[in-house]
Amino acid sequence: MKTRIDKILRFWVDCEYQTTRGDNKGCTRSQQIANILRKFEKAGDAMRYVAAHGRIAWKATPNMMTKLADAEREVKDDLEDER
Repeated sequence: MKTRIDKILRFWVDCEYQTTRGDNKGCTRSQQIANILRKFEKAGDAMRYVAAHGRIAWKATPNMMTKLADAEREVKDDLEDER
């Protein structure tokens, strides 16, 4: 079954998968993604919810969105400081 993940969380899961895929050679891609989602959920960055037709889906939490907004603001400030 395909895992339903919102776009923002999918991007960060894919990034994490790229950095950790060599660490778990005995796991399939779907197992690794499930492990990453559990890790994000434990950290408070992802949450499960019931989507259309009663299917389970994942999305980024407001906490993760705040962290991303803060990081983006810091990068913009750094770029302005360099000019």
